[in-house]
Amino acid sequence: MNTSVKPRLVIFQCQFNHYSEADIKSLEALETARVKLVQVPCAGRISPLFILNAVQGGVDGIIISGCVPGKCHFKEGNLGARRQLDAFRELLIYLGLEPQRLRFAWLDPADRGRLVEEAEKLISAVCLLGPATRLVTRTSSASKAA
Repeated sequence: MNTSVKPRLVIFQCQFNHYSEADIKSLEALETARVKLVQVPCAGRISPLFILNAVQGGVDGIIISGCVPGKCHFKEGNLGARRQLDAFRELLIYLGLEPQRLRFAWLDPADRGRLVEEAEKLISAVCLLGPATRLVTRTSSASKAA
C-alpha cells in the first residue's frame, strides 16, 4: 500500500440513512483525513454531474450510500439511482477512471459502523491505485493548500 498517498474521498449519503453517535464521530475523524460527507435527500437525487464534478475536482474515490432496496423513504429512489449511476460508471470507466474508485453502499439502519468500514475499504483501494489524475480538469482549493 502506498502510504504517501492521502486520498480525497466524497461520500454522497442519503439523509434517511441513520447512523449511530459512534459512526458520526468516526466519520468526523475521517473528514479530517480528506473525506467529505455530502448528505442528499435520497440516493436517487444524486445527479451524475455531482460525480463528474467531484472527479474533475480531483477526488480519488466516491461512495454513494443509500437505503437498502425495499426500505427507501421514496419507495424506489435508490433503485433508480443504482440503474442511472451504474450506466454512468460505465462512461467513467470508458473515459479512463478505474472502477474501484466508485463504490455503492446500501445501508440498513441496523448497519452501525458500516459506512465507516466502506470508507476505509475505499481508502485502502485508492492507496493501492494512487491518486486519480486522468480526468482531473481543475485544481480545488483543498489541493492547493495541501
